[in-house]
Amino acid sequence: YDVETSSVLLSFTLEDDRETIYSIRLQEDDSLLKCLDCTPQEVFFNIVNFLGEVIHKAKSVGYTLVMKLDYQASRLLVKDLTKIGEEYRVFNGELVY
Repeated sequence: YDVETSSVLLSFTLEDDRETIYSIRLQEDDSLLKCLDCTPQEVFFNIVNFLGEVIHKAKSVGYTLVMKLDYQASRLLVKDLTKIGEEYRVFNGELVY
């Protein structure tokens, strides 16, 4: 958790290259924050809870975790594996190494 930016740092490796560790900085999308009245801690747990559910679903059912990075808009789209269909949750995000 990055206190200064109220963001979650997610670190991971790719199956093809286990030596390189990547990190993504995730913040709630601005449109969602306008609807929520949350403290920074609640925002953090909201993001972590979603990621935990998606990762659990991927591991337990054998799905692939899908993330799309939109460099131009600094957004990260994470496929919501807890729902049927092609729904993505949008975060403000950037890749940090």
